[in-house]
Amino acid sequence: MHKRKLKNIILILVLGISVLLGHQIVDKVQEKQKLVQSIETIPNFSFKTLDDSLFTKEHLHEGIPTVFLYFNSDCEFCQHEAKNISENIHLLKGAHLVFVSTESMEKIIEFSEHNRLGNIPNVNFLRDKDDSFSKLFQPSSIPFSLIYDKDQKLLKIQKGQLSVHGILNTIKQK
Repeated sequence: MHKRKLKNIILILVLGISVLLGHQIVDKVQEKQKLVQSIETIPNFSFKTLDDSLFTKEHLHEGIPTVFLYFNSDCEFCQHEAKNISENIHLLKGAHLVFVSTESMEKIIEFSEHNRLGNIPNVNFLRDKDDSFSKLFQPSSIPFSLIYDKDQKLLKIQKGQLSVHGILNTIKQK
């Protein structure tokens, strides 16, 4: 009799845990779908430029793809990514690159100058002092990138380092 009760208790526990885990998985999938829907097109945003002026969605270059690159200057992968972009910037003339960081303005300027990307017309470095990028796009890693087509529709979410050729391949697929 005790063995039977014990088996039933174990069975109920296993079923309960399975239902709970299944519910959590469904919630995560729905949460991810909501996020992707909210960023299917470039959402409204507001960051500061290196000269401390406001930069919003209206400042994006029209009619060309936009690539958001969320970075931290102390991140080794971010440094490699920026170096690769700097060395191949001529290949990205037809895209608008928007680097965003929560770091101090000084660190962002140093990063942009170190990678020789600060004075390039299709490249912007922005400061996100309110952490709104994280709230909007919910990056799960640094570096983190989003590639949008010329119509501001999401093509790709990239967790981790992205190469110039990865950007080009994504843009060309459209």
